[in-house]
Amino acid sequence: MDRFNKQQAPDCGTCRFKPNCFVVRLDAEAQKVWNSLKLGRKFSDDEDIYSEAQQPQGVYTVCKGRAKVFSTDAKGQQMITWIRYPGDTFGHIALFSENEYFCNAKAMGETILSFVDKKKLEDFLNAHPKTYKIFLRKIANELRALELKLKDTAYKPARSKVARALLNAISYKSKNTTAPAIHGLKRTEIAEITGLALETVVRTLAELEKRSVIKRETKAIKILDYPTLVRIADPHAKK
Repeated sequence: MDRFNKQQAPDCGTCRFKPNCFVVRLDAEAQKVWNSLKLGRKFSDDEDIYSEAQQPQGVYTVCKGRAKVFSTDAKGQQMITWIRYPGDTFGHIALFSENEYFCNAKAMGETILSFVDKKKLEDFLNAHPKTYKIFLRKIANELRALELKLKDTAYKPARSKVARALLNAISYKSKNTTAPAIHGLKRTEIAEITGLALETVVRTLAELEKRSVIKRETKAIKILDYPTLVRIADPHAKK
């Protein structure tokens, strides 16, 4: 893959995001082989990773930063399907389906990706067949997530959609702390994730701030009342 090289590939063994990565579910020998196969590359903010209609060349894993997977309509409006966080592998659906990419992918902020090309991946899967089950589970979980997203789009009110987008975007460092926060998520991106108009997103964020659920800062959104945000995101969840 163009500009990916071994020198920039992070070491899986020392990666702090490893608990989020499918690699942690491989046996020790398979982990060692995977680490030896992958290449790495640093992407700048908003840099293209791949484009719609391109033929997939392999699979990517976010080692640092984020990547957004999105589609664009004839008017140039974007809809974000996924935001891939550290530890997330992506590009596998197009690769396994043997079709071109249906969406685009770009880096969100400075991002480091690792990459394993198609031939090496096929050889790896044949040598470590238990990995097929890991990928099948990953695809099944992503299909389930998309079904839930469609359900939310159809039935949930705007504030629930915005609340869910915020919860999903909490930074890795602040998860499970008393001060969860979101960094680098733009209002336009929240609109693209939720399918809402930008004006609706702006109004909803203002309402959440007025209720002291969140606090907007220059480069971050701080969550002041996490339990309330969770209830807003899923108002009909079982108590």
